[in-house]
Amino acid sequence: MSRRVTRREPRAHWLLLLLGMIALFVALCFNGFVEGIVGGSGRAGAAASGGGAPSDVPMEVTEGGPVLRLDGEVPQTRRMPARTIALTFDDGPDPVWTPRVLDLLRQHGAKATFFVVGAEVNKHPELVRRMLAEGHEVGSHTFTHADLTSAPDWRRDLEITLARNAIAGATGRQVTLFRPPYSSVSSGVTAADYAAMREVARTGHVAVLADLDTNDWRRPGVEAIV
Repeated sequence: MSRRVTRREPRAHWLLLLLGMIALFVALCFNGFVEGIVGGSGRAGAAASGGGAPSDVPMEVTEGGPVLRLDGEVPQTRRMPARTIALTFDDGPDPVWTPRVLDLLRQHGAKATFFVVGAEVNKHPELVRRMLAEGHEVGSHTFTHADLTSAPDWRRDLEITLARNAIAGATGRQVTLFRPPYSSVSSGVTAADYAAMREVARTGHVAVLADLDTNDWRRPGVEAIV
């Protein structure tokens, strides 16, 4: 007569199940973090004018050019040469608008610099590869378009690292140009802006601001932007 033997489920089975659930939870949280991307150039509320008075920022920055190297003791800035315009585009790449912009630039034989968001690069790596293939420059705009002036150190470092890795994974190139989200012209740099850019400069990035803001993020209409 045969006997039935009851076997206990091995503990490892439950441990693996628990680890799998934790990994899934972390992945879902990270996806929500990434999908919470916001665009635009202006900060909302008090953050737009907060972060310290311009007098707290070196005059070399507030009265200098839009290209800033901040990894030394004294800030170094550069302006565009006379009769030269540098076209820059922030955010994206976007599957609808980025190809249209690239088509228009190719039509006119113009080159531009695209400051891309790392999370969007992961979604559309082929568009970043097209930018480089057609002679454009690519820079970092963080991973989720985060306001680095209010982000803790770990979040700032993560934003910069993930964005750089996303671009490197898509193109095989390491970027050095960096545009802080919500930034504008040099004269508007606050102490918080300056501190954040100084920290990013330690990772080998050169900050690029603007000397003419079209305010397109306010959606004033085509005629007003032109």
